Amino acid sequence: MTIEQLEGQRQSTIAAAKEVLINGGDMAEANRLHTAAKSLSERIDMLREFGNVPTPVAAEAAPKHEPWKSGSVVRNPFPGPKAEADYKAYAFGQWVRGNVLGNAKAAKWCDEHGVKSQTEGTNSEGGFTVPEIVSSSLIWLRNEYGVARRFSRIYPMTSDVLNVPNASTSTTTYYPGEATAITASDITFTQVALTAKKLAILTIVSKELNEDTVIDFGATLAQDFAYGLALAEDAAAFQGDGSSTYGSITGIMPKIKALSATFANIASMVVGPSGSQTNLSSFTLANFQSMVAKLQPYANQPRWYMHKNVFYSGVADKLIALSGNSIMDIQNAYGAEPTLFGIPISFVQNMPPAPAANRDMVVLGDLSKGVAFGDRRGVSVEVSDQVKFIEDALTFKATERYAFNAFDVGNVTATVGDQVPGSLIVLQCAAS
Repeated sequence: MTIEQLEGQRQSTIAAAKEVLINGGDMAEANRLHTAAKSLSERIDMLREFGNVPTPVAAEAAPKHEPWKSGSVVRNPFPGPKAEADYKAYAFGQWVRGNVLGNAKAAKWCDEHGVKSQTEGTNSEGGFTVPEIVSSSLIWLRNEYGVARRFSRIYPMTSDVLNVPNASTSTTTYYPGEATAITASDITFTQVALTAKKLAILTIVSKELNEDTVIDFGATLAQDFAYGLALAEDAAAFQGDGSSTYGSITGIMPKIKALSATFANIASMVVGPSGSQTNLSSFTLANFQSMVAKLQPYANQPRWYMHKNVFYSGVADKLIALSGNSIMDIQNAYGAEPTLFGIPISFVQNMPPAPAANRDMVVLGDLSKGVAFGDRRGVSVEVSDQVKFIEDALTFKATERYAFNAFDVGNVTATVGDQVPGSLIVLQCAAS
């Protein structure tokens, strides 16, 4: 080989090594390419010592095939610039075709581009762990779609059960007299138990998958998985009733409601006026003001959580009625994230949209203080061609394992002065 040819080969080897490293590929492969590049450099140096040999003009390198750049995705959920988002969607589609569906050409592409994953250790667990290049984006999407996960404190779980310590009683301050022993006091800790639950979602796609649809296929699967999992997390976090429907998780509203059958004794609850069980407009701004008054000062990152219809049918009408007296409140009542009493509102569309007797409608709280959200395992993917055999379609199943516990729910007492709310406050409709 001539010096020019060897130099071209060296540059290609270096580029391949960089691609493996950037894409999180196998370090052994990166080391092999690095060694090969060094060997080529030594050969070039040796040839130069012997004298430069005339060489023919090097042939122009063929353009690199990058099929994701020719695709067009109308709704690509992956983050980043268009080229990056399309590459992730293409990589996810190729990974599913290659590792999950067994397409040899797609599997070869994944190997060449460092898009690899390992199967789970046992058949009972099943599935394929989504590769890092995509899993980080799926986590981002799930956080973006999921309100509860986005604003909670996340606890990584290395086992199926995690006990998180929580200080339930603080030390006591005294004024000791001269030459008098100081009374000792202790911080009391309780354990907030997190038990991992498996969450799964199914989606059906046609078997007719070709090279031209890989980007759209990957984008569609990613959006469906992330949105579906996040939706289920929100449903369990806010209104899970402890049944199998919610993975045995008890959400914020049912947990506070279950503290006492006499709702007026629950420190972290505000009960709406008569009529609120049938009409959202019966709620008053004073009801929401009472919720703010109950919220503990340490809940310094509070948000409102409610269905969009509850806000615009039960709150915005009061703000509009203020007319010119509070123009900023009226302006803040519109937009993607309105505010109420200066506190931002997050719409949770699987919270109750309409009133009923004793129905919990709204949560005000700081999830980073009042709940524990455990993350046991990321998203895994499985596929079957048997479920929809007649329709000649594939059934994809995405699973994750997580845990949720709402623990800072306040106390219960009939003496109003002794009521101690937590960092989570619930608004309930009146009884019938």
